[in-house]
Amino acid sequence: MVRRTALRLGAALGAIAVMMSATIPASAGAATIAGNVHALTAATVGTVVPPGQDPFYTPPPNMAAYAPGAVLRSRQVAVVGAVQPQARAAYQLMYRTTDAIGGPAAAVATVLIPTSPAPGPRKLVSYQTFYDSLTLNCAPSYTMRGGNNGGSTQPQESAFIAQELQLGWDVAVPDYEGLKSEWAVGPTLGRATLDGIRATESFAPAGLEGARTLVGMNGYSGGAIASTWAEALARRYAPRLNIAAVAAGGIFPDLDYTMSAFDGSIWYGIQIGVLVAVDRAYPQLNLDHLLNAAGRALAAQDGQDAFGCAGAATNEPGGNASRFTIYPSSQALAAALPVRNVLGKLTMETAAPVPTAPSFYYNAINDELARIQPVDQLVAYYCAHRATIDYDRDPAGGSHVGGLAVYWPLALQYLENRLAGKPAADNCPT
Repeated sequence: MVRRTALRLGAALGAIAVMMSATIPASAGAATIAGNVHALTAATVGTVVPPGQDPFYTPPPNMAAYAPGAVLRSRQVAVVGAVQPQARAAYQLMYRTTDAIGGPAAAVATVLIPTSPAPGPRKLVSYQTFYDSLTLNCAPSYTMRGGNNGGSTQPQESAFIAQELQLGWDVAVPDYEGLKSEWAVGPTLGRATLDGIRATESFAPAGLEGARTLVGMNGYSGGAIASTWAEALARRYAPRLNIAAVAAGGIFPDLDYTMSAFDGSIWYGIQIGVLVAVDRAYPQLNLDHLLNAAGRALAAQDGQDAFGCAGAATNEPGGNASRFTIYPSSQALAAALPVRNVLGKLTMETAAPVPTAPSFYYNAINDELARIQPVDQLVAYYCAHRATIDYDRDPAGGSHVGGLAVYWPLALQYLENRLAGKPAADNCPT
């Protein structure tokens, strides 16, 4: 919106500076923090066990006996990066959640307690990172402890999480893809996010007030999939949660639309990586029968994060479906009956309820990955069903990669206002 342009352009520079400060000291104070973080990293990285070798990540056998959100186990951990000096304590919780087809599952969240809690009742923000991975080696519960150091988005996102802690909020950072790393599978992501909130609210060291706790959710790109599905599912799946606000950007409400537009894109590799994850959640996709030999080889590599954290997003720039599938184009692939049937379960307008929490959605018009058309359509649908949406769409964000730095100050301000009890703007009529 025009009224935000000056704020956005100025604040974007501040957000970029914050991102850079996580790795480049700009003052003696920053140097001290960086030194402390480095010392902590040096002391802990060597002792952090990868999730595949860590018994903490093995769920108990009787998962169905627990209610969604129940804490299955917990431990105190040391975290690294810009977030470390802002967190008085950090814990990891394994909790019960629900998978895409309704079965019991487990997930892990990292809970951060602020060094200086804000006055009054404690508040909680669930921050969904954009880790876009197919293994737990890139999950935030591992990378926030220094695992996979330098090979993930953790150094950048740590700066954003640190700002939330500086506002005095407790912060939960869920491994929302679950233990099977179901990247982009909205129902899995949404439920794991909501159950991470429930688990945190019931965890005594967090100092929260249970279901009375005011909650915000925040995420960009892959984190936006988790955040938007969580807010949509909350009314039915976790109706007792007191969700005051959701901020989400770089949104993917219709994977069918996204899948159809990949040919020739610098992001083509996402198609194969996401199909690997979708096949894990919905085996009826029968992915091996949709891929050719080159596609099966690429899918096997993606499934092990062979190209690094989020490497599946960038490993085949300019690719097309004819090179990796039995279909001549991405449009033909998305239209194939087994693909269409499964992707229909991941389309928010038809597969998820209308959210009730006030929401700030932001998406650059020229985003080459999170295309604006399906976001416009979803917002129009939500507005027609009386949702409260503050929707910001304009060219200022530029590319998908640049969008978060531009909009982050506005997203943070939106959460801060809602958690302070200020009324939410609703620009649905315009």
